[in-house]
Amino acid sequence: MSAVASTSPLSAGGAGAVHAHASESPSPHMLEAAEQKRWMVWFGLPALIAALFVAAVFATGQEWYMGFAVAAIVADIAVLIWLTLSTDTNGVLGDPAPARH
Repeated sequence: MSAVASTSPLSAGGAGAVHAHASESPSPHMLEAAEQKRWMVWFGLPALIAALFVAAVFATGQEWYMGFAVAAIVADIAVLIWLTLSTDTNGVLGDPAPARH
């Protein structure tokens, strides 16, 4: 048994309060999942486009498609910078840590 575990059973009344609270504001897990989805869509899409153009180079033998692949990678770098600057991972967990002087 854990040092913090309780031996008393949980009441059913507490479960209703948890569900009522969950509908008021999103949980940290929901916020993290939304942030992960945002990163996968915005960062993954240019990488997928670049991969498709590289595949087109191998399939057709036309080297000029590689220019679109490079442009997609440059766009992906710009998206990565935007995502890192606009993320709010510290705000998801609650109050910020006190500043140390």
